[in-house]
Amino acid sequence: MKDRLLKGEENLYLDYMMRGSVKLGKGFYDPAIQDFNEVLKLKPGFLDAHHIRGIAYRDKGEVDKAIEDFNTTIDHKPDFAEAYYNRGVAYYHKSQIEKAMADYNTSIGLNPTLSRAYYQRGIVYHDKDEIDKAIEDYSIAIKHQYNFADAYNKRGLAYRGKGEVYQAIKDFSKAIELRPKFAEAYHNRGETHAIKGDSEFAIDDYNEAISRKPDFAEAYHSRGQIYFRQHDFDTAIQDFRKAISLKPEFTDPYLSLGNVYEVRGEHSKALENYTKVIALNPRDTGAYANRGNAYCRQDNFELAIKDYAKAVDLEPSHGASYVGLGNVLDQQGDLDRAIEYYNKAIELEPDHPLAYCNRAGTYNKKGEADKAIADYTKVIALQPLIKEAHYFLAEVYMQVGNWSEAKLNLMLARTLGVDIIHLFRKKYENVVNFEQKTGIQLPEDIAALLTST
Repeated sequence: MKDRLLKGEENLYLDYMMRGSVKLGKGFYDPAIQDFNEVLKLKPGFLDAHHIRGIAYRDKGEVDKAIEDFNTTIDHKPDFAEAYYNRGVAYYHKSQIEKAMADYNTSIGLNPTLSRAYYQRGIVYHDKDEIDKAIEDYSIAIKHQYNFADAYNKRGLAYRGKGEVYQAIKDFSKAIELRPKFAEAYHNRGETHAIKGDSEFAIDDYNEAISRKPDFAEAYHSRGQIYFRQHDFDTAIQDFRKAISLKPEFTDPYLSLGNVYEVRGEHSKALENYTKVIALNPRDTGAYANRGNAYCRQDNFELAIKDYAKAVDLEPSHGASYVGLGNVLDQQGDLDRAIEYYNKAIELEPDHPLAYCNRAGTYNKKGEADKAIADYTKVIALQPLIKEAHYFLAEVYMQVGNWSEAKLNLMLARTLGVDIIHLFRKKYENVVNFEQKTGIQLPEDIAALLTST
């Protein structure tokens, strides 16, 4: 190029422009910027160079320099829709959302078919939980660009946020059809299958995501969550550790590891992982609440209360922390105050099944059987997966002598896979002890259900 410049070729700036664009497309930002600088030396004020150099600066992360270039472009060419769109993206990166929205709106006004502007505006609406507006913009983006895989993927997330999981899966599948190597779309579809309870489909999608993006920490974590729910704890731990090795600052797998270890009774390891989450993110409400649960199970009530209080301080509407405080008070025998905290959790989250379940247990301790029955029934209605609720409901019915309901719920619990004999023996050891402790004689058919192997 230098030889051509010495020959005085007038269009050399176009060669730099083309070469810089190629470098930018390959992600070589600094060499691309150098070429655009050469363009502007040869042809000062060339707006296309300012505009595309702004894109290079923005993608490199030098957002303020990018905005300067976009401003220059817009000042001299105020009807250039692409420049407003790109400046809007830069403002979005700076979290200047109002300015970003203003630029997206202007770019759409200048060019109503600019699909990327609708897409980016949809992302802003999505961030603001204005889901219907987000879906509308993603749909317009797709209308103007039928093969817009990213828009299908984002619209799938929006539909999933509305609970429309089948439409979400349809969109993720379309994104994958358009871009077969789209690892994020596989991951998102997998998470949606997981929500539906289709664990095997979810695992298949996570495997596809990992095969296309081997360093995809989030996919390993999501797959580990499935294994955890299947009680395949060793495999879950492997996936969580892999996610951590790929992305050490990613807090979710530490939290999940803590949950696995807590279920396995390895409390020190659980506490270690919850504490790691808090060290990485001191404002992680869930980590404090889960660590409080671990302390509570160890009867370390002082530290449990401290963690629950911290969680509530960070997030006053965190129902699970009020449930935890209720659990501590229940174990300490302060049943009335325990119920007050369960009530607070339910007030904040009216569909919180664990709050109803634990309050039911406390009501039962107080001898308020009717209230316990109502709460266990509510648990079953809210969350059928809490299968043990049928056993606990049966236990209350046994205490009040409603044998038909007791038998029905024992059989339902057993059908759902609950080890009702283990739960009964854990509390009463055997039928004789139950009858001595409660003063209630069990009918033969009920006793048989609780003793037969």
